[in-house]
Amino acid sequence: MVRVKLTGEVTEVAREVMKILRAEEKKLRRSFTGEASENSEDGDMNTILSLDALPDDDVKSAAWLTDYRDFVREVMVGEMEKDFRGMLTNAQREIYEVVLLGGMKPYDYAKRKGISASSVTQHIHAIQKKAKKFFVF
Repeated sequence: MVRVKLTGEVTEVAREVMKILRAEEKKLRRSFTGEASENSEDGDMNTILSLDALPDDDVKSAAWLTDYRDFVREVMVGEMEKDFRGMLTNAQREIYEVVLLGGMKPYDYAKRKGISASSVTQHIHAIQKKAKKFFVF
């Protein structure tokens, strides 16, 4: 018998499916604890594998639960970048998106657009100059 975590429903599964689920559980346990804890007969795990619980006593063992991203900062940077894009001319905005963010080489962009590579370089310098003024830290 297997309990579906999302719904709490208990259902019967084939032996092969149970073997696969048990193997996955063991693999997860080993990856999080660094060892196999097969010493418990009922299959309870020594490490809590829940996003609802972060143990206070041993932060190291629960490092996989912690999300180190700063969502507030990500949103603020996204909004600042949106405002910065609004300061750019159409040509600068396209170069910013395709060359600086997209990774296309300035020479390839110039060739594709039929303009000189020095013109693209001048736009890049103008973008950098505006960025230095806008993103003051």
